Amino acid sequence: MIFPTGDYKKLGDKQDGVGSGAYVFRFALTEQSTYTLPGNHELRLRVWNWFRRAVTSAKLTDVTSYGTAHGFRGRGQPGMSGQTGFSLEYGLSQKWVLAMDLARDWSNGSTLRGHDSNGNYIHKTGSAGTDWQIAPAFEYNWNPRWGVIVGSAFYFAGHNKSIQVSPQFAVNAMF
Repeated sequence: MIFPTGDYKKLGDKQDGVGSGAYVFRFALTEQSTYTLPGNHELRLRVWNWFRRAVTSAKLTDVTSYGTAHGFRGRGQPGMSGQTGFSLEYGLSQKWVLAMDLARDWSNGSTLRGHDSNGNYIHKTGSAGTDWQIAPAFEYNWNPRWGVIVGSAFYFAGHNKSIQVSPQFAVNAMF
């Protein structure tokens, strides 16, 4: 369960929103296997699927992350979303790893109901969106406890998506 944290209403600008105001159920499945290839190189295969659905709606006031304007009063609910993906990681050595993810994202539009500042009733559902992404990366591990992974996600064959490239960087730490 995802809890409704983050600002989503009474914002200075709709871009300032970082939450939806709704409780969201999340279900995910992941499977992975590791194989030792000739030359003692490890190959890890992973598949995953996750799904999100809001179980409550949010009370909306004024400018919100749902795109409403000052004076709006009503309710909003995030649309369903999900992702299915496949990844490969190939160990070149104890320190270096090549990685690649391929994933399909989808999302339904959020639903909005309420009244604007003029008292007009608004009931609309946002546009659905989909995309494919491929994300190659390099991983370097200083030791078994510390490493870094750097790459980019490239989005293609999308519908109602504006992002094309998303740089990725993470520090891995095991305790």
